[in-house]
Amino acid sequence: MNAVRRTRRLEMVQLTGTGARIVIWAYFVTMVGLAIWTINGVRSPWPTLAAVAILAAVGIAVSRDTGDRLSLPVTIFTIVAGPVMALLVSSNLLYGGYTQWYFGAATVALFYVGIRGRVLLSWVGYALLSATILAWGTTTDIGIANAVLLVARQLPIMIIGTLFATGLRRTGDDIERVTAAASSGAIAEAGAEAARRERDQRLTDLGGFATSLLEKLASDAPLTPEDRIDFAVAEAEVRDSVRARSLRLPTVIVAAREARRRGVEVVLLDDSDPESNDPEQLERVGTELATALDAAVDGRVTARLLPPGREAVATIVVDGSRYERLEITR
Repeated sequence: MNAVRRTRRLEMVQLTGTGARIVIWAYFVTMVGLAIWTINGVRSPWPTLAAVAILAAVGIAVSRDTGDRLSLPVTIFTIVAGPVMALLVSSNLLYGGYTQWYFGAATVALFYVGIRGRVLLSWVGYALLSATILAWGTTTDIGIANAVLLVARQLPIMIIGTLFATGLRRTGDDIERVTAAASSGAIAEAGAEAARRERDQRLTDLGGFATSLLEKLASDAPLTPEDRIDFAVAEAEVRDSVRARSLRLPTVIVAAREARRRGVEVVLLDDSDPESNDPEQLERVGTELATALDAAVDGRVTARLLPPGREAVATIVVDGSRYERLEITR
């Protein structure tokens, strides 16, 4: 699922990427320009400068939050910042117009909160911001009618943000479903290809030592004792290909074949994880096992690749006219 989410983020519009940060800070610069341009429309510049600082803090917070969904602390901070800016600047205004830049700035910040996955909370923030503006209009000469008009002018921004967030979420869900289906198909195809390669390899190995024997069986020629030995050796090699796949190294195959022809019982076992086997360690095991097989003249030689997590990689036991136990460590 994590891989699917990463793919989804790559496929969707990057709301947390460099382009989004450029838009955020370009808008911030625009708002700063309006605040400075209308500085003569306020009684004191300090509330306006404080509001600009709060807006800058909001920009930093949302830019640094790069999760798929805006975090709750940053969301709450952005919601609270709007009414605080409104309280600071609105009570300090001499006239309306562009001096009310803070309301648009706070609404756009809430718009961004909505498209970052916090639609409901963005509307809670807009309700608090609107209540602050309406209270200001009711208690000052600006009038309730002008306050309602100001709130109404910003409402379409929130509606568009909600529609955009809904469409983006649906698009993301569609992309996630398509990606999951494509991933499943790729996994199935890779599994089938791996099975085909394994089957072809098994057939190649089997054909290398069993084809001539099968042809001899199919003919009417009488079987000699040497033929019976060849059949027994071939049967053992087929068994090795199933029980000890990782030990089917060229030197081991040849040494095991010759040892069996001499009457030595060879037992090869593989309890390891083929995916985590170190080729150099397997080469060491193969060299030691081939040496032990070449030296064996009777009895049994048992070699086993051990499960992961053991200190030893493999054990080799020679039990015949001579006894030897070899443990190959990592």
